[in-house]
Amino acid sequence: MRAGGLSRRYAKALADVAADQELLEAVGRDLGTVVETMKRTREVAPFFASPAVPLTDKRRVLQTIAEGTGVKPLTAKFLNLILDKRRLQYLAEIALAYEELTDERLGRGKATVTSAALLPEPIIQGLKERLRSATGKEIYLEARVDPSIVGG
Repeated sequence: MRAGGLSRRYAKALADVAADQELLEAVGRDLGTVVETMKRTREVAPFFASPAVPLTDKRRVLQTIAEGTGVKPLTAKFLNLILDKRRLQYLAEIALAYEELTDERLGRGKATVTSAALLPEPIIQGLKERLRSATGKEIYLEARVDPSIVGG
């Protein structure tokens, strides 16, 4: 899935600053943690989406989330920026775009292999090595099992 243009622009700006501060991967982890924290609490999305909730209350809750998850100051500033710009509802998409940009910058690729049974580790490592040789990128391989796949 590719992130939309708006989310990609925010992600690129954040990635540029994070790279300058040598925080590229740390900020990516922060974004993922905040997104997961916000998804786990059903009341969060309606709270931040509601025009009836004052911005100061939203900022206070966002600060609590940021402090509770231990994000870097740069990440906390970014979260406040997108809150002020009324873009917090795009955080998951921004985080996805940020991850894609980080992978591009660091020469990483992702692949998924689906098989009928769990693949042995030597086969997974062999696949990763062949993909690395073909692409020139470090590969993160996700192995999925789908018993409905029939070979033959």
